[in-house]
Amino acid sequence: MPLVLAGGCVRSPAAGHAANGCLACHVPRHPARGSCASCHRGDPASERKELAHHRLLTGRAAEHRSPDSQAVEEGRKNVERLACRRCHTIDGTGNRLATDLDRVAWMRDQAGLVWSIGDPVVNMPRFGLDGRKTEAMVAYLLHSAARESSVATYRIRFSKRGAVRGTAFEVNCGGCHRSITGAGPSGRGSSGPNLSGLFTPFYPAGAPGHPPWNASSLERWLKNPRTLRPSTTMRPVPLDADAFERVVGEIGGTSISAGLPEPGDGKPRGNM
Repeated sequence: MPLVLAGGCVRSPAAGHAANGCLACHVPRHPARGSCASCHRGDPASERKELAHHRLLTGRAAEHRSPDSQAVEEGRKNVERLACRRCHTIDGTGNRLATDLDRVAWMRDQAGLVWSIGDPVVNMPRFGLDGRKTEAMVAYLLHSAARESSVATYRIRFSKRGAVRGTAFEVNCGGCHRSITGAGPSGRGSSGPNLSGLFTPFYPAGAPGHPPWNASSLERWLKNPRTLRPSTTMRPVPLDADAFERVVGEIGGTSISAGLPEPGDGKPRGNM
């Protein structure tokens, strides 16, 4: 049967395309894994390339369903290494400080997911991942997420003009740190680590031998960081009891978590 070139795709005449969908243009690669759309998404019913390729998944991102996928495994390791669960719920586990990625990953196209990781919003750390590593993370997010969800995942807060601004965290810590608190993103500095989820098991591990972060360990740290870590560049932060209590409340108030691991299960505990 003769082939014709249409919109960059080599495909058979219209009758064959209607019968075969994606296979009218493309050679099947993994027929045992199901339809082309099950891995690549798209719309196999359309003859128009721009519609057939709508929200298409390409490259390593399309490996989300492959058994023993190297991309999925690499993405999983990067999610753990970068402590993404300190703010996001992924694969049913994590804090609910930012978007629940289990519920939105399939709602966004690949370019949007890549952009969100590579050029994140101001309160999200910049990881500096290359294209292959970013696509691997997308593959893992798609592998873990629900394909369909109608549950709202955003919380929007508005402030009246002229209202008093500045949380205790922002006033006392925000010059060097950022954190997502119960009132939303707080802080403006980047010289110190992001403290979102500090009191939860999903905060990234740091100095060996340092105890898990809680109100007591934070209080000792703020009084004189160098007694706990002589090489730190952080200076003491004198806070009265009221200010300290408010800072702890703002950080601890964000610790709404799903699938929290039990103590002693080997999961990393956070350190600053």
